[in-house]
Amino acid sequence: MSTLDLQQLRAFHAVARAGGFSAAATRLNLTQSAVSHAVGKLERSAKVRLFDRRGRKVVPTPEGAILREACERVFATLAAAEEELQRERTRAEGRIRLGATVEFGTSVLMRHIRPFLEANPGIEMDFHLSHDLLTPLLRDDVDLAIDCVAHATPELERTPLFRETYMVACAPDYLAAQRIAEPADLARCAVLSIDKEGRWWERFLGAFPKSRRPSFGRVVAINHIRGLITAAASGLGVLLAPSYSVKGELDRGALVPLFPAFRPLEDRFALYQKAGKARLAKHRLLTEYLERLTPEEFGA
Repeated sequence: MSTLDLQQLRAFHAVARAGGFSAAATRLNLTQSAVSHAVGKLERSAKVRLFDRRGRKVVPTPEGAILREACERVFATLAAAEEELQRERTRAEGRIRLGATVEFGTSVLMRHIRPFLEANPGIEMDFHLSHDLLTPLLRDDVDLAIDCVAHATPELERTPLFRETYMVACAPDYLAAQRIAEPADLARCAVLSIDKEGRWWERFLGAFPKSRRPSFGRVVAINHIRGLITAAASGLGVLLAPSYSVKGELDRGALVPLFPAFRPLEDRFALYQKAGKARLAKHRLLTEYLERLTPEEFGA
């Protein structure tokens, strides 16, 4: 293989990340023909086909996948080196695309990110709130992601953050009407769940010995936590939700906790990023800030 051209590699990497030549051209502020020409020259130089065309999308071939992984390591290293060369600067600069789960992002993150931005005026931040954070993280559509789902992907670096507790709650009038006193009483209740199968409630059921697990009555599927909370506050049933997400409703009396002595299984929020990017100054600063953060919504 002849010497690889850096600009051709950047064009190839942009296409691999974006899944198409047009989207890559937009990211690079180039014409589509220029990107296509650069990738074509790279393929001729490497003497391998780097992409398969599948309709309007392009997917790296096995050889292309190898080169993409190499590009990600190299470009992350170059970005870190650039920061080191300019280390005389007194502040970190650049843009961070931070991913987070929808409820955490809206209820907690937006309330607590301002001090970080004020302390680091050279850093710009965009936010991507989604229930699926692994896909955009691996595609480099986000730089870091705060997620309560465990990701054991080797290329990702994990930093533990907040302990996420859950609680069972319902509206006061629903509690009175159903006379709920113990978990077995849920058999006559409407149970609100993200999914119709009730897998959302595994954190609750998993805290019981199998022989003592309560059964549920009717399961009502609502595919968003905020929908579950509104439905429960409106008297439609009993919910299981992260404790921080219902703090406002509990404070207003719209919801009351059930079984306060019982503790469902916990999750753990963690910060995920590709290992090569973890050395970037802006990433280090954000990681350190989030590690220190103890939001009151989490009972800290």
